[in-house]
Amino acid sequence: MSYSFFADRIQQRFRVTAHAGVELQLLEAEQVAASLPGHQAFTLLFSGPLPALPQDIYTLDAPAHGELDLFLVPVAREGDAIHYQAIFN
Repeated sequence: MSYSFFADRIQQRFRVTAHAGVELQLLEAEQVAASLPGHQAFTLLFSGPLPALPQDIYTLDAPAHGELDLFLVPVAREGDAIHYQAIFN
């Protein structure tokens, strides 16, 4: 997966395949400095409903792409939503 793949999907929803009815909305894709030349590093921020999913690897159904596995970490609560971060480095 590349930064541009996710940057093109900001505000789209991704279905969490192992949790019926749970969808995460991609809020942000942000590039960060890579530790290796020519390597792409970026972070993703998703928002989803309560209750929070624990830190784990989840399979998400990506719109018009299929399934992808992401290690998601809950990082914040905002009202009725939980924010999750994925880091690619």
